[in-house]
Amino acid sequence: MFSVASNFDDTLPGQLAGLEVDELFGACDESPLGHGRPRAVTPPVSWRDLARHVRRCRDAGLGFNLLQNPVCLEAREESRRLERDLRRTLARALDLGVTATTVAHPWLVQLARDTPLRIRVSVFVGVTTVEQARYWEALGADVLALDTHVVSRDLPRIGRICQAVRAAVEVPVNIGCLLRCPLARPHAARLSHSSRPGAQPADSCVRWCREQKLLDPVNLIRADFIRPEDLDRYRAAGVAHFKIVDRSCSSQALVERVRAYHTRRWDGDLLELLGPRGAAPRTRRLPVLDALRHLGLRRALALVRDAPRLIDPSLPWIVDNNALGDLLLPDGCRGTDCDGCGHCARVATRAVRPRPVAVA
Repeated sequence: MFSVASNFDDTLPGQLAGLEVDELFGACDESPLGHGRPRAVTPPVSWRDLARHVRRCRDAGLGFNLLQNPVCLEAREESRRLERDLRRTLARALDLGVTATTVAHPWLVQLARDTPLRIRVSVFVGVTTVEQARYWEALGADVLALDTHVVSRDLPRIGRICQAVRAAVEVPVNIGCLLRCPLARPHAARLSHSSRPGAQPADSCVRWCREQKLLDPVNLIRADFIRPEDLDRYRAAGVAHFKIVDRSCSSQALVERVRAYHTRRWDGDLLELLGPRGAAPRTRRLPVLDALRHLGLRRALALVRDAPRLIDPSLPWIVDNNALGDLLLPDGCRGTDCDGCGHCARVATRAVRPRPVAVA
């Protein structure tokens, strides 16, 4: 089943009805924690907005998963006030019809265990081994999202994890981050903070990632995506759930992605299935005051000047999905020396092509 990002377009649940979608997921601005996307790029959502959207999900036969998955709680784990606020948040979410919550901290799993909500462990946790999976299952997690930065091309390892736990295993399919990215943990922490009010709007980790792909297009292949055509191989390994992003996408892009993975077929540029694409229908105003406070006048003006380039997800190449047929190695990604292996480089020579220049 698919867990799909919600951009809080109330027509989206109806458009996904009849596909392999189990739930939509998103966050509420009035939750006391934050989540895992910069506040500047996600739709503004109040409790009233959440209640209306959850009703639309329920009408379409879908659940809703409330994200409360920052990896950093600012050393407030012992705060009685925060615990009280979180218990109230969980109770309110239940009253609205929320069916699950995603968390990235053991303390939050323990709090959520006192509710009937399905507890999903975030990809931010970094589950890549049997031991880690068993730890979170023992805490009370129902669904474990694996760290696709590390394991997305390693079906044998994924299979061992699935066999070792009773909890359901989930993998994201279209985030598009670099495999074994050295900035994965700092980026998760940065995203946690940037989801809260007053956060810095710029994301240097995303800029660095894009630069690596611009410098060498083989990095487009060395990413943690899963092709629609390969989905059943992950099912055969024991994966029960697949996560489809991004919350800052247009509804058209989200529906297109779900249909591609539902039909197990995509004939176009694979990059169109990855990361942000289009724009969510309910956008925020540019957080100018936050930019000034964090960056100062000179850097804030530079950010505004460069904003169109920074938020443009396009790259000067396309990745022909039909040319990626043997992307998955039988024994899994060796994960030792990319230059010595050369597999992704060989795939890139046939699958990555210059993007055609639009003629005016």
